Amino acid sequence: MSDLEKYRSLINHEEDGSSDELSDFLRKSSSLKVPSKKSKEDIWKNIADAIEEDRSDQKKPYVWRLVGIAASIALIVTFSILFLSAPEQIEIATASGEKTTQVLPDGSKVILNASSVITYSDDWNRELKLEGEAFFEVTEGEKFLVKTDFGNVQVLGTSFNVFARDGDFKVACKTGKVRVTVPKRLVSEDIVPGQAITVDADTVKVVFRVPETMGNWQKGEFYFDHQPISEVFEELQRQFSIEIEFEGSGEQEFSGYFTNKSLETALDMVCLPLGLEYQKTGQNTFAISKSAQ
Repeated sequence: MSDLEKYRSLINHEEDGSSDELSDFLRKSSSLKVPSKKSKEDIWKNIADAIEEDRSDQKKPYVWRLVGIAASIALIVTFSILFLSAPEQIEIATASGEKTTQVLPDGSKVILNASSVITYSDDWNRELKLEGEAFFEVTEGEKFLVKTDFGNVQVLGTSFNVFARDGDFKVACKTGKVRVTVPKRLVSEDIVPGQAITVDADTVKVVFRVPETMGNWQKGEFYFDHQPISEVFEELQRQFSIEIEFEGSGEQEFSGYFTNKSLETALDMVCLPLGLEYQKTGQNTFAISKSAQ
């Protein structure tokens, strides 16, 4: 057994060892610093490097070795608690113009829209954090919890869509039943298939008839019903990795849809009904303004 394996077993209490062996380990790791974002494997490599370095330097005064041992106690306690037992976080993210499907450890499925992130622990407990938009198909079992910066969604065997961006929080239920809680707004609502709840800075609204187009973004179709044009442009930017400069009021409303199959077609579908025109001003930038005609 190598020195590193022996010390690892001592820390993990996998075998008995003498106090001299533990002191030796503490002494050899006294120069290490606790890293902010490193895996357990990286940390053990650092310790192994320290052991090798110690072999080439055995002439340190005894008093300094005692100081090193004392200074290492806090390090090893912190190391043992935080890095040997703490679960790691798994992050799945999409870039602009990208979407992806992730199967979770319990078989539940998440489809992530562009510019979205989910994070969950590797000791999976049917909880995750969402930033952006995702569609969930949840397997039956214990409670399933989706956390966002705006509110939480608790479900039991269901499918639903969650949108959590820029101060807006929208949850639409497709099958089953979900409970939406927004602690800051004292909101706790149960919704069933065909219903949705939307929360923004000013209002909380329960929609009792969700359009059948709910979740069609998974097929590259994006529908809007009297929504500010600024939100439509934001979705265009996410889907096509572009920047839009709009010379007009972002509160102007748009009802319609676009697809992400063709940028030019999508711009036409949004701009023409509103009497707008667009012009390419850079490699990935477009200026949109009122049509001159």
